[in-house]
Amino acid sequence: MDLLPFILLGLLIGCFSGFFGIGGGIILTPFLLLLGFPPTMVIGTSLMLSLGTSITGAFAHLRMKNIKWRYVIIINIFGIVGTQISHPIMLQLDDRGFAETAISFLYVALLGFFAYTLLRKTHNKSQVENRTQAPTFMICLIGLGTGIISSALGVSGGFFIVPLLITLLHFQAAHAVGTALASVVFIVATGLITYSFSTELNYLVGIFLIIGTFIGAPLGAKATIYYSEKKMKKLLGALYVCMIASVIANAIQLPIVGLTIISAFTLFFITLLIMTYSKRAVRSNTKIEE
Repeated sequence: MDLLPFILLGLLIGCFSGFFGIGGGIILTPFLLLLGFPPTMVIGTSLMLSLGTSITGAFAHLRMKNIKWRYVIIINIFGIVGTQISHPIMLQLDDRGFAETAISFLYVALLGFFAYTLLRKTHNKSQVENRTQAPTFMICLIGLGTGIISSALGVSGGFFIVPLLITLLHFQAAHAVGTALASVVFIVATGLITYSFSTELNYLVGIFLIIGTFIGAPLGAKATIYYSEKKMKKLLGALYVCMIASVIANAIQLPIVGLTIISAFTLFFITLLIMTYSKRAVRSNTKIEE
């Protein structure tokens, strides 16, 4: 297997991770399923990638002061509990041949709900603010749910945390992204260790993917300062809609269609980032000349 393309894939996923606060598994998992990887191996490999992107992205957002540590600690503690609940369930489903169906169903249900909450119009603008306090039980539930989702789908759980912090706790988008990335580091590490003892992992693919994320994640994180709250929500919602379409296409035996949808949004997003950085570079050069 040619592993060099996985570095490029890791770079692209790293950009998504740093910008949207997702570990990357939400993109990698359906992609590897399309390539024919076994479901349990897909989950383990995705967790490897998610660990790398989460650490890299969290460091980038730490420098930008986008992380709320009180939430990070609580989400991590309850997230670790959630991973231990989910893991044996997924192994049983895999033994019975239902793992891929369960993964697809969970993706569609969760992504559909979050896409709706992010894309719907909100008329009360005063709610879009950064809370410093929130009910502890709500944060605990978010952590528990994140752990279950992370271990079940082979993702970091960032795609689960970010929309909840934005819609329920009214976080600013950049703070939600930074807090989510920092929150999932130990959750993903726990899930990965658990899977490494019970399933086969493709370590080479995982390492090459992580190498790419070291470049991509900081680029995506830095780009968040150039986008408004409204634009970030719309982009995240659009990503979720594309992921839903891709998973459904794969479920009805149209893998090429699913891969095309993912590739199209990836091309759109990367083009957007390139244009953003190009405009900033031109403005900087203009100021220097003046």
